[in-house]
Amino acid sequence: MYMSPLPADSRPLGPLPIDASPLSPLPAGEPAAFAFEARLPLPAGLLDRSPALAPSPALCWATGLTVRLPAPAAEAAPLYRVGKGCLALIRRLDAERRQILDILGPGRLLDAAMLARLEGTAVTLAPTELAKVEAPAELCRRLRAENQELLLVRALGHVTRLGRQSAGERVAAALLDLAAQFAPAGAARGPAVGFPLHLGRGDLADWLGLTLETVSRCMSRLREEGLISFGREGWLVLEDPAALARVALGTRKVEALYATKGRPADARPPGRRAARQEAPANVAASTNVSACANAATCAP
Repeated sequence: MYMSPLPADSRPLGPLPIDASPLSPLPAGEPAAFAFEARLPLPAGLLDRSPALAPSPALCWATGLTVRLPAPAAEAAPLYRVGKGCLALIRRLDAERRQILDILGPGRLLDAAMLARLEGTAVTLAPTELAKVEAPAELCRRLRAENQELLLVRALGHVTRLGRQSAGERVAAALLDLAAQFAPAGAARGPAVGFPLHLGRGDLADWLGLTLETVSRCMSRLREEGLISFGREGWLVLEDPAALARVALGTRKVEALYATKGRPADARPPGRRAARQEAPANVAASTNVSACANAATCAP
């Protein structure tokens, strides 16, 4: 599946495959493991291969700023390429609620016209550079169409995740997606993949439709299972991407979030329903004991 143009110096190394983005649908007719364990690294794409593209000055934003681009005008609206950093495409419901639609890493394209139609905004989650795509009109139309197809495929996959997957599966899928976009070149080849985690847990919650507390519990459980670890300066390491992919697909179940380390998951205290079911029996037993005591007291 086409994953948008990426510069050669930002392609992830190691075992992480092209479709390690579980937020996108798996290819039809392929076993689930193939999509995560047998694909090639992300392709360089047209932006690296075309000699017709001239370098353009980069537009820079600090962390936490809304990207302001020139007002789009249909086909004349320019395309921008993320040189470095991280963008969140956001749609706000009101002053307190928002939904992160997608995360854009190095090499991804930002279409100002498409963003305006979605009534969304682009917010930086790290110091970010954007460069205007300077290319012939035909190539720009092709890039725009491919980028729109990519956004649609990822959006449909994300809707499926939000509607049918558990919290743990969503978090595992998101971490794989972020690793595919942000794992730097030059990383040591091996089972582990590290990358800068630009999203805070609140950002992950707004992306995955979860609460901040649920995201924290899922991350803690994945760390206790040995699937992820936290490095210095905001880095996250996927210790076993293949195992994490199985969690994202639902074929590997981690311990229940309420289970403590060293205690089996089935050793949890009874839930409210069980307590309610036991309550009538306890009341009846107590009533019988009281009746017997009263009868003994009143007996001649």
